[in-house]
Amino acid sequence: MRDSVKILAAVLALLGITGKALAQQQPQLFSVKEMQEDFAEMRRILESEHCCLYEYTGKSTLDSIFDHRATLIDRPMSPHEFFGIIAPIAAKIGCMHTMVWMSGSALSEGGDNLFPLQLEIMEGSLVVTGSYRDTADVPIGSIILEINGRSAKDVLDDLRTVTSADAFNPHFVDAQIEKRFAMFYASMFGFPESYRVTYALPGRKTQLTAELHPASITQVRDVVFANFRHPPLTLDVLKDAFTAVMTVKTFIYYDRVEYFRGFMDSCFALLKERAIRNLILDLRGNDGGDPFCAVILYSYLEQEPAPYFAEPYGRYAELADPVPPAENRFTGTLITLIDGGCASTNGHFCALLKYRRIGTFVGTPSGATYKCNAGKDTEFRLRNTSLILTLGRTTFAAAVEGMEKKEPISPDVLVRETVAALREGRDPYMDAAVQQIERSSR
Repeated sequence: MRDSVKILAAVLALLGITGKALAQQQPQLFSVKEMQEDFAEMRRILESEHCCLYEYTGKSTLDSIFDHRATLIDRPMSPHEFFGIIAPIAAKIGCMHTMVWMSGSALSEGGDNLFPLQLEIMEGSLVVTGSYRDTADVPIGSIILEINGRSAKDVLDDLRTVTSADAFNPHFVDAQIEKRFAMFYASMFGFPESYRVTYALPGRKTQLTAELHPASITQVRDVVFANFRHPPLTLDVLKDAFTAVMTVKTFIYYDRVEYFRGFMDSCFALLKERAIRNLILDLRGNDGGDPFCAVILYSYLEQEPAPYFAEPYGRYAELADPVPPAENRFTGTLITLIDGGCASTNGHFCALLKYRRIGTFVGTPSGATYKCNAGKDTEFRLRNTSLILTLGRTTFAAAVEGMEKKEPISPDVLVRETVAALREGRDPYMDAAVQQIERSSR
C-alpha cells in the first residue's frame, strides 16, 4: 500500500511538472470580454484625456476606425494579436506621444526570443547595421529580404501601421522602427524561438538563408534605451583646429541640468578661447527631453534675446520670456545635423534655429515640427491585458510664426544614406557638413 501511494505521488508530481511546462509553452489568451472591456477603456481614456484628439484625423473618421477595429475582436487572442488590433488606432491620431505599447512584463516573458539584428531603412530596404548579440550571423550591409517566411516589405508595412508620429511624419515612423525593430516585431508577431532570414550579401544579388539565435530583452534594451542612461555629452576638435563637433544625443537630463549647463559653459568658453570658427552640432537620434536643457544650448546660439516657447507652459512658464544670450555665445559658422530621429523637445529646438535662421541644417527631414503634445501622468495600463497606452495631455509649441505644423524641419543640405557608404565606413552626414564648411570658407 505504501509503495502504491509513493508511486501515485511520484506520478502526480511528474504530471504537475509536465503540466506546468505545458502551461508555459501555451500562449496566453485573452477572452473576448476582457479585450472588449480594455478596448472600451482605451477609447474612453483617449476621448476624455487627450488634449487634441481630432487635430489630424476628424472625429467622424476616427469614430469609424474605432467601430471597425472593435468588430475584429471576435475570438480569444494572444497579447500580440490584440496589440495588432488597437495599436493602429493610436497611430491614426497623429501624435508621437500617443501610442500603444506591449507591457514590460509581456516582453520580459518572451525576452530571450527577440530579433537579434540591428537594422536601418536605406534606399527602401531593411539593411543590417549590427547585432545585439556578440556574433553577427549576417554581414553588415546585407539586405534583409524575408523574416520567418514574410517579406521584409510586408513586415515593414505592418510595423508602420502601429507606429505613431506627429502629423504622421514618415521620417519619424521609420526612425522609430529602426530603433525599436526587435521590440515592435515581438509586439506584432510574438516571440518565435528562432529567426530564419533570407538576405542578399552586400553588393551581390545572390540570396542566402540563415537561422538566427534570438537576442535577450536585456541586450536589446541596452541599445534601445541608451538615451535614458545619460550618455556623455562630447566636444571634439577636428585636425584643422578651426572646427569642433558637439554631439548631443539627447536632452534627457531632467535631474542633471547643472551637468548639462556646466558642459555647455565650458565648451563655449573653449570655442571662444581657441577662436574656433566652425561648429558642427550633431543632433541625430536626439528624440527630446528637458526643455530646460535645450534652452541652455539655445542661449549660446541665438543672436538676440527671443522666447523659447510660444506660451507660458506650467513649470516651463519662464521659457516664454525672452532668453538672454549666453556670455560666450557662438558667432561662427554653425552646421546642425538632423535626421528622422529628431523629435519632441528637439523639434522645438530645431524649429527655433530654423525660424531665426541660425546656421545650416544638414541631413534628412526631422521627425518633428515646431509643436508636439506631451505632459504629466500620460501613461495608462489597460486593466485586463496590461497593454500600455500613452497620450499627450498638453500642446507645447516653440515661439515661431508662419511654420506649417504638418511639415518636418527640412535640411538645407539633403543627405541620402546609402548601403555603399555603410559598407565603406563613411558618415555621409559628417562628410556633407565638412564640405559645407569648406564652401563657406571659400
